[in-house]
This record gives sequence, C-alpha cells and structure tokens, in this order.
Amino acid sequence: MEDNYIPVDCEERNASQYLLTSHKMIGLAARRAALPRPLATLLRYSSTAPGILVEDRGPTRLITLNRPRQLNALTPADLDAFILAVEGAPASVRAIAVTGAGRAFCAGMNTSAFEGLDVVAARALITKVGRAVGSLRLSPKVTAVLVNGYCLGAAFEMALAADLRIACPGVLVGLPETKVGIPSVVDAALLRHHVGLSLAKEMLLLGEIYPIERMGTGFVNAFAEGEGLVAKGEEVLGKVAELTPVVMAAQKELNEAWMNESHVDGIARSVDVFARVFADPSTHEAVDKYNAKRKK
Repeated sequence: MEDNYIPVDCEERNASQYLLTSHKMIGLAARRAALPRPLATLLRYSSTAPGILVEDRGPTRLITLNRPRQLNALTPADLDAFILAVEGAPASVRAIAVTGAGRAFCAGMNTSAFEGLDVVAARALITKVGRAVGSLRLSPKVTAVLVNGYCLGAAFEMALAADLRIACPGVLVGLPETKVGIPSVVDAALLRHHVGLSLAKEMLLLGEIYPIERMGTGFVNAFAEGEGLVAKGEEVLGKVAELTPVVMAAQKELNEAWMNESHVDGIARSVDVFARVFADPSTHEAVDKYNAKRKK
C-alpha cells in the first residue's frame, strides 16, 4: 500500500537498499524511467478516474494503472473504471492484460480510502474491491497481469485472480494489510492454492513482502525484462486469438467450478459444459480445421 512501500522496477531491483517506515521510505535508488505509453490512442473510460488507461491492441485489451506518482495506488473511482474496462470489453477483445505505469505495478488501495469508515461503508468499499479483483477471475476472456514492479495488497490479489502472471524477475509482492490494521480478504483466499498453506499463513499474518520467485516455480507463467514485459504479454495472450471464444469461456467456467465444487459435482458440470459447446458453430469449425490440418 502506497504509504508504506516504494517499488523497485526490473532494472533496479538489486540497485538499492531500503528502509521501510510506516509512511515513507528512505532509499538510495536512482530515478527510474517510466514505461513508455503505447503509441496508439489511449482511452480513458472516465474523466473522474484518470488512473485507469485502456488501449485495445488487436485482440488484447491493455489496462494500465496510471497513477505513477502514487505508485498506481487505487482509489474507489479507479475501481469503478477498472470494473468497466474488464466487464465492458467488447467481443473483439479476446484477452485482457493489466500493467502499471512507471515504477510499480500497483501499491494496492490508497490507504486514505480506509479512513473514517463505519461498518456499512467498509462493507461497501470492500465489496467494490472484490468485484474489481474478481472481474479478472470471472471474465470469460483470458486475463493476465504484467507485473513490472511492487505488487501489493489488492494488486497482488489481482495477480492471484488472473489466469496468467508475467513478471520481471525479482519484483516484490505481498499482502501488507495487517500492518495497516485490516485483514487481507476477497481473492486473498486463493493464496493457499498458489503457494501452499504454510507460506500463505505466513504472508497473511505477518504482512511481509517477498521476491516473486518465492511464490514457487509455477506461480509466474513467463518472465521478461523492462519494456519487453508488455511484448511478452502480447505474445502469450496472442495465442488466445487462435482459439474460439466459446472454448475459452467454457474452460474458464470449469476452472472456477473446480475451485468451488466437489470433485463429483465438478465432473458432472464438465460433462454438461462439453456438450453445450457443440451448440455453437465455432466449435464444429475448430474441430474440422484441426482434423483437416492433421490429415495434411
């Protein structure tokens, strides 16, 4: 969360030693150059939430968290814009990637949003956080986070919720909520599935930060350095364009069901989903195309 940490980008992850305090950081880091903005026109979904930039680059929608001076810390208005960017993606968009401008992926929620909340307001805020984070998990489109710097709190929950994670080596991640006085919630529930119960409890209780490699060899799907991060994300997600939207939505539905249903119920659902995709002509076209290629 932005009051507690300053992120280290890919190029400088080993360049400085830092002293973390409750509200600021004293460090010996050189200034880092911000990641370049895409050349195409960037669409701002809301004039009241300029912290979210959206660009459709062929079949991939690139969402950039764009408050670099605040380490891309999210405001409630940013959450609304993020939800719209994910849930409102048109059919021409086949995959969604999220990255951060400047030195961080995202420092989580701007902690000023937690000040003065009563029980009702706290529930409303965290419900909105949950919808924003969960939109990556529940979208019928393939989603990925491109982690270019510190990834904390709600931002790390985005990483947990997304289908794919592409990162710079050595970036630091964590769930420091307990240090702010609040629990980690919503998609932090996925943490144990990714890293195992023991490390998950340590991270949730102590609120420390860790190199992303500590999350295990299977946590990050691909690594890339510097400006190559977005290119790597487009390369990986570009493979989705070769597959039908129907099968992607079906597989994501099953992935979610298998996380939440019993083994028996999950198998039963998979039978129904398998049968259902054959109601769409694109399934027959894909099967015929695949078989024709094999016969050559």
